[in-house]
Amino acid sequence: MNDKLFNGYGYIYEVYKTKSFSKAAENLFISQSSLSSTIRKIEKRIGVEIFDRSTTPIGLTEYGVEYIKSVEKIMDIENEFQSHVFQLEELITGQLSVGGSSNSLSHTLPPVISAFTRLYPGVSLRLIEGGSYQLEKQLSDGILDLAVDNRIFPPEHFSRVPLFKELLLLAVPRSCKINDQLKDYQLTAQDIRAQKHKQEDFPIVPLDHFKHEPFLFLRTGNDTRQRAEKLCSYYGFTPHIILKLDQQMTSYSLACYGVGLTFISDWVILHMKPDDSLIYYRLDPEFTSRDVSIFYKSSRYLTRSMQEFLRIAEETEF
Repeated sequence: MNDKLFNGYGYIYEVYKTKSFSKAAENLFISQSSLSSTIRKIEKRIGVEIFDRSTTPIGLTEYGVEYIKSVEKIMDIENEFQSHVFQLEELITGQLSVGGSSNSLSHTLPPVISAFTRLYPGVSLRLIEGGSYQLEKQLSDGILDLAVDNRIFPPEHFSRVPLFKELLLLAVPRSCKINDQLKDYQLTAQDIRAQKHKQEDFPIVPLDHFKHEPFLFLRTGNDTRQRAEKLCSYYGFTPHIILKLDQQMTSYSLACYGVGLTFISDWVILHMKPDDSLIYYRLDPEFTSRDVSIFYKSSRYLTRSMQEFLRIAEETEF
């Protein structure tokens, strides 16, 4: 297809509407001679005459009739696209895909989602649950627009908006006898809510006290798993892992039932109903402090819906 056939169609359409070169030139703010010359060039480029100049008012040739029909189709497409762009820019319509772990979707994003859907009810919001590396791949492949995670995605490929810091704690079933030896290190869920675990003078438990206890770990590749392995290695022991799980929420629930010890985010504890079946221990922040952030692919265009979701997230008090 020759994409130059319809270059300058606005000049031709104005003459067609007004049925006059002089009136069209006046509306287009150009001279009549300039307009006539321009239309002659267009007709020469197309290879046929569009206007029948022998009639008064000026009319169309049979080629001109078909040309105008095509132009009006083009104008309809342009108007439809312009309307769609307006609706997307004003967030009257559109869609947004956001990913995160079950913890993120359950406890981190709800206030952001609530505010976004209240402001922009016409935007279809799609939530996708997944692990860190799954989320990273889905962002890279364009399946996700945004993803919330506590692992730092490769900065050469992804941009991030930090939301808040979280700390990992050790959750130990109250039934474990080892607790009797560690009274000075213990924290309750109420203590966590009171931010006692963030006080620098509160003692850090020597993790090797738990080297013979059964652990619940997340699967390989998870940031919590990596930090837990580094902590155990730092204290000189290999943990006795009895179960490998996909989500912190699962390990938390099993720990509550006394199945084993687990590493858990203070964010989870803050958003769960206090459970007296667990005792918590503060760990070295060098290993356990991390940022929870929203990530997006650096090379992609930030749509208006993405911009607004990020804005709301930044303004939300977590």
